[in-house]
Amino acid sequence: MTAIAEKVLSAKNSAHDPPRTFVVMGIDGAGKSTAIATLVQELHNEQIPARSLANAAGRRWLNNFSLNSGIRIPRVLQELIETTVRIFNVVRNSLAAAHAPGLTVMDRHLYCQLVLRHVRSHKPGLLLPWLARKCTENTTVILLDVEPLLAFERINARAEDEEPLEYLQTARAEYLRLAKLHGWLVLDASVPTTQLVDQLRMIAGK
Repeated sequence: MTAIAEKVLSAKNSAHDPPRTFVVMGIDGAGKSTAIATLVQELHNEQIPARSLANAAGRRWLNNFSLNSGIRIPRVLQELIETTVRIFNVVRNSLAAAHAPGLTVMDRHLYCQLVLRHVRSHKPGLLLPWLARKCTENTTVILLDVEPLLAFERINARAEDEEPLEYLQTARAEYLRLAKLHGWLVLDASVPTTQLVDQLRMIAGK
């Protein structure tokens, strides 16, 4: 079989890949969005069905709005808005991923909101932890772990937002605690993006 025929056959077969979902999490500056975008683009180039879905909560937008407008949003209201938006995105994206062939890679999840609550010294509640567990039952959860100082340097280099080093340290510790508790895969995110993407492809079998 020629190389071209093999590529065509591979593309044809990949179109019938059963749905599979990766959930990628980590502190800001871990390189989640870059790694996910690179992974999905590589798979697209090889005609393998894949997509990225962002489970945003609007925290950066709310922070920037408060900073630029001078309007201080009460912490309780901000938490409510973020949690509501995050739940909506996770539910919507989970339904989409369940019916899409190939690989779906989610950027962030409900556990990210739980980490935020921990950093803010808020109680996790009962509903959010339960939803987080239910919505990740049929997924592969991957934590991109990086030293807080490196993450801090990356965030400052991109000059889009700011995160205190103390926040990154506390968030990382909580992510690692959750990873150990739930048995998530943990990858070293300090390596070059190409190496990180190769590891993700190996896990996905792509």
